[in-house]
Amino acid sequence: MFVVEKLSGVLVLQLIADPGTANYHSKQFEYNRMMKTLSEPGVKHLLFDFCDCVNVDSVTLGILVSLTLHLDASGGRTAMCGCDQKLRRSMARLMSLEPPGRHVLWSHFPSRRHAIETLCSDSN
Repeated sequence: MFVVEKLSGVLVLQLIADPGTANYHSKQFEYNRMMKTLSEPGVKHLLFDFCDCVNVDSVTLGILVSLTLHLDASGGRTAMCGCDQKLRRSMARLMSLEPPGRHVLWSHFPSRRHAIETLCSDSN
C-alpha cells in the first residue's frame, strides 16, 4: 500500500495507485508495520504523498486517520502532498463517515519538498 521513505525526520508514505485493491489482510499488515515505524526514534512528522494515487477507499482512509492521530498524540504533525482536487473531494466525503473524534484535516502542499520544508521548519 505504501512506498516508505524517511527524510529529515519525516516519514513519507507514498500511496500506491489504488490502495482499495489491496485485501484486508494486506491493509492490516501495513497498518501494523506503519504504527511500529512511527514509534521509531527520529520520526517526528508524517507525510502522505498521493502523487501516484487515484483512489482511496474507506479502510485506507481509516488507516491514514489512525496514523495521523497516533502521531498527533506524540506531538508530531501530518501533511499531504500531490493529491488532486477530485481525490481530495472523495476523501472529504469518506471523512464525513468517520466518527466525530476521528475527523482530521491535513495541510496540503503542491510538492513533497514544500511539505517537508514546512514540517521541518515548524518543528524548530
